[in-house]
Amino acid sequence: MGRRSIRERISGEELLRLLRRSLRVDWREYVALVAYELDGNPFAVLAAIILSQNTSDKNSIRAYERLRRTIGVTPEAILRASYNDLVETIREAGLPRQKASALKALAEAVIEWGGEKYLLEAPPGELRERLMSIRGIGPKTADVFLSLVRKAPGVFAVDTHAARIARRWGLVGEKAGYDEVSRALYSYFGPDNSEEAHRLIIALGRTYCKARKPRCRECPLRSVCPSAQ
Repeated sequence: MGRRSIRERISGEELLRLLRRSLRVDWREYVALVAYELDGNPFAVLAAIILSQNTSDKNSIRAYERLRRTIGVTPEAILRASYNDLVETIREAGLPRQKASALKALAEAVIEWGGEKYLLEAPPGELRERLMSIRGIGPKTADVFLSLVRKAPGVFAVDTHAARIARRWGLVGEKAGYDEVSRALYSYFGPDNSEEAHRLIIALGRTYCKARKPRCRECPLRSVCPSAQ
């Protein structure tokens, strides 16, 4: 990897405590948490995660709020809406046609599986496989849901922030793929901290560990991060 790993300098539990003290996580800034807090139903959370793909949480939150206000965020409401109306409603989230198709396919699948109860009760591995069989749903979407709603063991969702930071921490190599990054972060933080660590890593990436011009001198991890030395 070319440099030392952060795990040689600080344990995952100690790092998590440092992140908690240093960063603010407001549920209103994360679209999955907005859906979880405002609606609570599992389909709504999955819909919100789909809207968040390849865009900012600000854009996806605006699109989600418009969706719940004008169409609704249940499988039945999504299927009743016309494709074109759905596209226009979620346009602010970006890639509206792709995401509308994914929402339609998800709604149809959930009803076919027996309703939202299945999303809450199916074995996590089986559910992950079924969700990922839907075009437009990848491992990150499935893992965010499994971690946030199901509290499933062995799951660490990886977005662009988590992948970048895991590499900068030396937990994985530069060419590591999704599954390798997910396993490394899960191993580092432990089975009880995945969902919280995921949100704190996003906050760290947004505030300090940016893709371009990271603010290493101001970062609360500057004394332990291999990339800040």
